[in-house]
Amino acid sequence: MEQTGQFEKQINYKMISYPSSKTLPPEIVSLVLEEFDYDIWPLRKCSLVCKSWRNLSLPFLFHHLCLSDGKTFLRAFRLLVVDAPHIGQFVREILIGKSIAAQSSELLFLANTTDKERLEALFLALPGLKVLHCGFGGHLTIPLTLLRSSITTLYLDGTIEPINELMILLQAGAETIRFLTIQNVVYRGLSSDQLLSRNMPFPGCMLALEELSIIWCDELPFLPSTIQMPNLRTLKLDNCDGSILSCVPASLDTLAFQIEPDMSLPANKLLTVENVVVFCDTVDIDDQLSEHMIGKLCVTSVIKRLELLLLFFDCGDDIPHDFAFMIDKDFEDDMLRLHRHGSLERVIVTSKFCPEMVHAMFPKLSNLCILDVRTSDVSPVLAPQRRRFINTRNGLWSWSSSW
Repeated sequence: MEQTGQFEKQINYKMISYPSSKTLPPEIVSLVLEEFDYDIWPLRKCSLVCKSWRNLSLPFLFHHLCLSDGKTFLRAFRLLVVDAPHIGQFVREILIGKSIAAQSSELLFLANTTDKERLEALFLALPGLKVLHCGFGGHLTIPLTLLRSSITTLYLDGTIEPINELMILLQAGAETIRFLTIQNVVYRGLSSDQLLSRNMPFPGCMLALEELSIIWCDELPFLPSTIQMPNLRTLKLDNCDGSILSCVPASLDTLAFQIEPDMSLPANKLLTVENVVVFCDTVDIDDQLSEHMIGKLCVTSVIKRLELLLLFFDCGDDIPHDFAFMIDKDFEDDMLRLHRHGSLERVIVTSKFCPEMVHAMFPKLSNLCILDVRTSDVSPVLAPQRRRFINTRNGLWSWSSSW
């Protein structure tokens, strides 16, 4: 009995004598830090555990920076250029808010050459920067040497004046930018002849570009002779005039668009696309979704996956009526025909409301097991989901995800 008791004590002692955090391999600590998903508050606490944890926390603490105004820019400049330049190597993503170049800002980039030099010095202190978000509330000069080197993802929000500033930016990043988003950019009254007659640089061939998103834009200064995207695989169009369609290649992997009655292509120039995502919005439901509407942009017989992504739908009694009104009465039969005689393999409906409602609306597709209902606000077709900054409805920049 005594030996048994001693043996149990030894087992209990071994169970509670686990190694301290100092002996944990750095790889394990990094995996723990990854679980916080760049949440700055728990990461700050982890950085105070010990010196080794502090060093391992730095890449997560400074992975992305948000320079929303002149004050935050000056603080970042002092930290990354003056006080602790070694931290700049960890920054991978940076956002420059619209107010940083506004007249009320501490930085007036049009008039102050010193501030331009500070901005360039800050960018040069970030050798590993990959993602750049620019909110244009005024004139803001971005160092072109940076775009020619490390940046692979570029977000432009707001009309850039003068127009050649946009062209210069795209030309500088033509060899490195893989993901490009242009949002809230409008140029009125500029014809194609006027555009070509201006003495300005054009982007030319953007060989690296794989994904292009155009959101709330109109009359973009893009022509087939001024910009080419031969390796583009994904195109997203949301509330835009579709002028960019003349510049994209004839074959894509994924096309995402919102129903627009004026958006169309000639029959001999329709896109060949395997994955199609349609943004369905109850804010404007005057135009019903049909195979004919989709056929204005792409060849429907080659579509393999069709997704209906329901936007701005909140749970309520009117949801079935609103959604049913958006869909043409022959839509389900058209999808069945494409499944039998075309390439259609799956119809996906992504929304936040009850899946049973959707299955009841499409009983034939459901019985054939080609209807996939996802309760989410993230598109599975547009996956893998990438982290990004988005401009929220109240006008503030936040760290979130879209599509």
